[in-house]
Amino acid sequence: MVDLGLDVSEALRKEWNPGRPFESGGAIESAWLQPLFGAGSTAASSLLAGNVFLATANPATLMTIGTGVGSAVMGPTGIIAHAPFVAASSALLPVMAPVMLFVTVSSMITGARLDRMQRTLGALSEVLERVRHLMEARAYATFQSATKHLDEIQSQFEHSQQFSDGMKAELVQARRDLKRLHFQYGHLASREIRSENDARMAMSDINLFFLSSLTDVRADVLRLHLTLQDDPGFAGRRQEELSRKVQECNDTFKALIDNDPIEGFHKELQQELSNVKFYHLPSTLSMWFGGGLSSRIRDVETIREAFKPIRERIERWTDAFESATGAAFERSLVVYRDRGGDRALHVRHNGDLRLQPKSA
Repeated sequence: MVDLGLDVSEALRKEWNPGRPFESGGAIESAWLQPLFGAGSTAASSLLAGNVFLATANPATLMTIGTGVGSAVMGPTGIIAHAPFVAASSALLPVMAPVMLFVTVSSMITGARLDRMQRTLGALSEVLERVRHLMEARAYATFQSATKHLDEIQSQFEHSQQFSDGMKAELVQARRDLKRLHFQYGHLASREIRSENDARMAMSDINLFFLSSLTDVRADVLRLHLTLQDDPGFAGRRQEELSRKVQECNDTFKALIDNDPIEGFHKELQQELSNVKFYHLPSTLSMWFGGGLSSRIRDVETIREAFKPIRERIERWTDAFESATGAAFERSLVVYRDRGGDRALHVRHNGDLRLQPKSA
């Protein structure tokens, strides 16, 4: 790493402690040692290899020759003596050897510790990534479990036209899980994106927010049926809440599409790249900054392509909602029970009949 010269190398070997006073901890990255040795390695090599000499008199008393000095010592009456020059290596070796040994060993210890720290941080990063994947998998598992419960409840309700106690308990649990996912990923989907990793996680957050929101609405539809069974007088209130909730979901989805956070981050990177080119940096710096930004932009473009199917699915839902709620598609929903027999529950759509609240 450093050319210390033969004499200094031998001196360092004599001073070396064979007891290994530090633990190397593995390979030392050269990047850690270059800043420590780079500035002084050339000077140290020249100094200790015999290329530098020391004056044995005050340089101010030596004869001036051009831009340097000679060996003649000047007095009031002229040359009074001659001062020899000696090699710096022989003069400074007793002082420099312990110092360079200390610097060398300290640098190696520092490099080894930084190397261990680097490996520890790498292992910690892997653990955190694993935890993130587990949390994401648990969220999707919760969503799939709640969806399966709703499928079973709806199938049984369509068969029996009533809710049993077990169905009610399952519906309560499914709605609780779905609401938790809806609010949790609603907050995550609206956060600011500052990096490629944020963009990658935002894609998953938005998808799960969309799915959990729609399934939560489905659970509320089943709850409306349950209200018609247990408390028909409160069904109107439930219907209003459901309509308001569907409208809020549609507004939120449209806002996500109109203010696409992944697309916004992509535009920010492109603007940053254009600013680098605008200021006309030197070619080496421009290549360094521009190349790094171009690589980041390509990564975000890959994420955009992966997000495209999710975005299209949300757009299809919002378009269908806008069409279904337009004036040309207004329908009345009439829910009633048979007067006799098993008092089966019926639901009818009617475009000619519109129910209005009874006037006071």
